[in-house]
Amino acid sequence: MGLPNLWNQIKAYVAATDSLRTEEINPLSQQFVSEVLVSLATLSNATYYYPSTAGMAMAGFKDVSFDSYLLGNAVGPTNVTMTFEGTSDDVTPYWHPITPAGYCLGLDATGAASYISLGAAVNESIVDYDECNCKLIRVKIVVSAANNCTARIYARRKA
Repeated sequence: MGLPNLWNQIKAYVAATDSLRTEEINPLSQQFVSEVLVSLATLSNATYYYPSTAGMAMAGFKDVSFDSYLLGNAVGPTNVTMTFEGTSDDVTPYWHPITPAGYCLGLDATGAASYISLGAAVNESIVDYDECNCKLIRVKIVVSAANNCTARIYARRKA
C-alpha cells in the first residue's frame, strides 16, 4: 500500500499545474479608509479645520488623498482658500504647511501653495500625497468675506 500522496493533502496544491497556489491574506490593495470630512457644508467668514483642529492620524497608512469641492458666493464675493497641514508631534502639535508637496491630479502638477475659489467659481481638485510621512494631517479652509460658501471634502488613506 504505501504512504498517501502528501501533495494531495496540502490545500494549496493544484494538481493540474503541479504547483502550489499562494495568495496574500490581507493584500495592501485592500487596506484603505475612505472618510467624509465635510459634506456640502455652508461655511461663513472664519477658519475651519477638518476633520478637526487635532487633525487625523495617519496610523499605519502611508498615502492620503483629498477630493475637494469649493464654491464661493457671487454676492460679496466670497473667497475660499484651502491648504493642507501636517505634523509629527502629537503632544504640542506645530502644524507645518505641506500643500506644495501634494500632487494635483487635475492640474498634473505639484507645488500649489493653496487651492482657491474666488467669487462663484468652483474649485474641484484631487490632491494626492504619496509617502506622506506625517503623524497627523488636517485640511485648513479660510473663508474671507461675510458671505457663505460651500465645501465638500473626502479623504482616502491607504497602506
